[in-house]
Amino acid sequence: MTLPDAYTVRPAGPQDAAVIALHRGQMFVDMGSLTPDGAAAQQDLWTGWLGNAIAAGEYVAFLAQHADPAHHTGQVVAGVGLMFHPKIPTLQDPALHRAHVLNMYVAPGHRRQGLAEALMHAALQEARRRGLRSVNLNAAPMGRGLYQRLGFVDSTSPEMRLTLLDGTP
Repeated sequence: MTLPDAYTVRPAGPQDAAVIALHRGQMFVDMGSLTPDGAAAQQDLWTGWLGNAIAAGEYVAFLAQHADPAHHTGQVVAGVGLMFHPKIPTLQDPALHRAHVLNMYVAPGHRRQGLAEALMHAALQEARRRGLRSVNLNAAPMGRGLYQRLGFVDSTSPEMRLTLLDGTP
């Protein structure tokens, strides 16, 4: 995967938490899951959590930067994150963790240039480096084609969810 000129991919550090949180909010706004005000209300919470999780190695992220020749710096225009969840080993997959991809976001002016694919390659390489064989994600409609090209398939998992509220069983 070759990136277009002026783009680079790099690992994120705790100092990148605010931009990752901003991208996370915009991702939910783009999907229609949050309003802009709803996303803005989460920013401080997400920034604090991400900064701590990155520092502790509980969240790994990769960011795509676009060079800004006028300022000799790179603007972060895209990113992806990974978390590693414990799992029971099997003979087919003896690893003790499963990678979960989240927070994939590419700013609108930088889409359709291969950034999401480059970021996914970096994330999958990290999972392989850790000896993991299982990676899952929640695919937004915009990303499904990319994920399918990379080999992701719909899960047959019968997962169900319950939101616990006061007074529920």
